[in-house]
This record gives sequence, structure tokens and C-alpha cells, in this order.
Amino acid sequence: MLEAEKAPHINLSYDCDAAVIGDLVDFLKSKYRNITITIISPEEKKDDDDELVNIRATDWWKRMDNAGTFVSGTRLKHQLTQKELAKLSGISHATISAYEHNKRPLSKLAAIRLANAMGEDPAPFLEYAAEK
Repeated sequence: MLEAEKAPHINLSYDCDAAVIGDLVDFLKSKYRNITITIISPEEKKDDDDELVNIRATDWWKRMDNAGTFVSGTRLKHQLTQKELAKLSGISHATISAYEHNKRPLSKLAAIRLANAMGEDPAPFLEYAAEK
């Protein structure tokens, strides 16, 4: 039996900071080629006939919710390249790339160094750090 997976479709309402929406759109487009993003005004929000889904319960989120996506998303939020982050953190460009592509587990030390390099709280990074 053939199975089809829907491409993620996200409606963003701009009743919040426009810069946040812009950053989110840029991040999603950089990670997923086959995504549909619709930006709507608060007045244009869909009727109640649309099904509301907790994004954290979707297969799409479960595939996206990992250390690599978190590191790359935070790096993009700060508008840094991998090479720039490498210079700031003292972690090699190749290692940062391996973290972002989930080819290497994020260590606690690396999580702290990356967070500090970007001026972020280390706690969220540590949630993704491998137990060692």
C-alpha cells in the first residue's frame, strides 16, 4: 500500500513581532524545501472548522526536534555562519556541521560553549546534550 506524507503547511499570524516571523520563515525555508508557509493577519485567521494540532505531537516536529536543528536554528537566529560560530566558540567548523547534521552527538561542554558564543542561556542547549 502506498503512503503519502503531507508537506508541512504553517499559517503564521503577524499579531506578534514581525522580526520573529521573518526569522522563523527563513529558518523553515532553509531546513525544508517542501514547505508551504502562509502569513495571515489576525483578522484573516481561519474559521474554527480547521483542525488545530499540537505541533509537538506531529511526526514532523519529532523529526525536527533534535540537537542539530536546535543548534542550526539558534545559529541562524543570530545570523551567523558555521565558520563565524566556529571562531566565536572555539569549536571547529567541521564539528559544528556534524552537530547540525546530527552526525555527532552534542556534548555538554560543546553545548555550553555554543550557548556562550551566541550569548544564549546554556540550559536549552544542555537539554539536547548527550549523556556522557
